[in-house]
Amino acid sequence: MNLVGHTDTKGQIAIAMKAAKKRNMAMPHMLFSGLAGCGKTSMAQEIALISKCNFLSVISTNIRTHEDIIHLIEKMNHCNYNEQGDRIGTIYPTILFLDEVHQMPSLGQEILGLVMERFILDTGQPNKFYWAPYFTVIGATTDDGKLNKPFRERFKLRFIFEQYSLNEILKIVEMYSKKLNMVITNNSAIAIAKRSKGIPRIAVGYVERMRDFLLATDKKLANSTLTEVLFKKLKIDEEGLTVTERKLLKVLYDAKTPIGIDNLAMILNESPKNLVGAIEPFLMQKGFITRNNKGRSITKIGSNYIKHIDNSVEKEKSEITMDYIRK
Repeated sequence: MNLVGHTDTKGQIAIAMKAAKKRNMAMPHMLFSGLAGCGKTSMAQEIALISKCNFLSVISTNIRTHEDIIHLIEKMNHCNYNEQGDRIGTIYPTILFLDEVHQMPSLGQEILGLVMERFILDTGQPNKFYWAPYFTVIGATTDDGKLNKPFRERFKLRFIFEQYSLNEILKIVEMYSKKLNMVITNNSAIAIAKRSKGIPRIAVGYVERMRDFLLATDKKLANSTLTEVLFKKLKIDEEGLTVTERKLLKVLYDAKTPIGIDNLAMILNESPKNLVGAIEPFLMQKGFITRNNKGRSITKIGSNYIKHIDNSVEKEKSEITMDYIRK
């Protein structure tokens, strides 16, 4: 596979892929869990491409009834089956990709789960069954704990998609810059990689912003100076923290005592769901905050970081003032 990172995962999938091809069967159903933007969708698309299978992406919340499953079956690859559903040649099982699969209604999980195991849909009506061509469900989720246990157990292969290492993100920055025909220095690429939080989607977004910045300023080379200017405009600090993340730390620092998620959401004008799913994880991984039954608290590391930011701001203000006095 050409994807960067996830070496162990790619190795296990490669084995499953080869075995399925020799057996003329579908690969086992797979569950990809982890932070958003860490390559789950890209991995599923790569699997479909390499195995020469159709890629069918479906909104998980739309799978509720038997009729919804029937519509899915109709879209799958039915080549090289007879009318009874027996294989009569080489098959190419459809890759059914379900993003945020934990959001699928319980009834949908129950119905689809049985089809995943038997490849037959029992409509609940007397003598009314639908056979399904072999397929592989790849479910992507940021919270696999919300899946019903029976449905979760249908996924025989389960992989956790963690954040990428700095070197892996740097490679992605360099590859994507080349794809955009953008000339970038090594120091500039490193600066972008360091602020990407180990998430390819963020890294790619920053490279695109850098490309736009170069075009807008009629520059040909992305160097470290221009990169620093860009991130100041985007208000992204050296650790990759956004304005909201820094504000969250400052609120907790000033509070001195834990703050509940609902109160924190109101203060920051953010939804609790976004705070828990998109903002808090990185701050917790950095050791900046902790959470318990009483709420969220800033750590010593987080407090030191806020002090560092405040000192940097004061220093910058002082330098600006001195420049004005000299003039």
